[in-house]
Amino acid sequence: MRGMERRTLIWAVAILLLIGLVGWAWRHREAVPFVTQPLVAAATPFEYGTARVAQEVLAGATILRGAVTGYAELQQLRAENDALRGALTAHREMIAENERLRGLLQFEATYPQYQVLAARVITRDDGGWTQSAVIDRGQAEGLTKYMAVMLPQGVVGFVSDVYPHSARIQFILDPRTAVGGIVQRPQSRVAALVSGNGNDVAHPEMIDIVKEGDIVVGDAVVTSGYGGLYPKGLLIGTVKEIVPDPSGVVKRAVLTPAVDFTKLEEVLVILNASTAAVPLEQMPNLVPDAPQEGVKG
Repeated sequence: MRGMERRTLIWAVAILLLIGLVGWAWRHREAVPFVTQPLVAAATPFEYGTARVAQEVLAGATILRGAVTGYAELQQLRAENDALRGALTAHREMIAENERLRGLLQFEATYPQYQVLAARVITRDDGGWTQSAVIDRGQAEGLTKYMAVMLPQGVVGFVSDVYPHSARIQFILDPRTAVGGIVQRPQSRVAALVSGNGNDVAHPEMIDIVKEGDIVVGDAVVTSGYGGLYPKGLLIGTVKEIVPDPSGVVKRAVLTPAVDFTKLEEVLVILNASTAAVPLEQMPNLVPDAPQEGVKG
């Protein structure tokens, strides 16, 4: 046991002496080149390898730092881009809304005799036999049933139901709706009812026109004023097609409505246009033998 300890001690002393000798030789390598040159030659590959590894580690760390910084900057740019996109969308929406509201104000200026109330469309019902919408104005704002609903472009429909702070409007596209129409062309002045078509909801029809009636494609059809529900002279649409009835006695005119119902967002309710805001069956016939307007059925 003691022999082992002695050998260990001898080896430790020898290693320490060797380390001290190497250290002394390295510090005095210029004075003893015959000793240091072999050591330098032996250490050079290790130094080169260590330096190369350190360089690669440093380069990797630089690249990693750049990637992390770049990712953070990219995320920040994406957030800024999203914010700018949202602001641009809101700005465009504001411009579009201003244009629509300018049109509503223009209608008020064009027809100062009417008291109108602007309302926003909040829901729509586009079923084949129900073409209507709900607006955000109601009894509290002065609305009653059978008030006419317009846009600067033309007729939208009428108020069919009223609630405390909302109302339902029935479009002229609805097959249950009938509007007194008249051809605007002075040489014609053919009058007939305009009704929604359940088979083609996008195109109402001017129905039961006498076979000899002077009406052609491209004619403008306006409200006749018969019945008192709609003011006279407001645009309903233009004639798209003339269709003869199989009976050969009458014909009908398919209309392209003046209002684009696919883009309906705001409307104008005319508060003082109706002279008799009552159901069709109770409306007086203001013009002898003239068609009445309102709700069919």
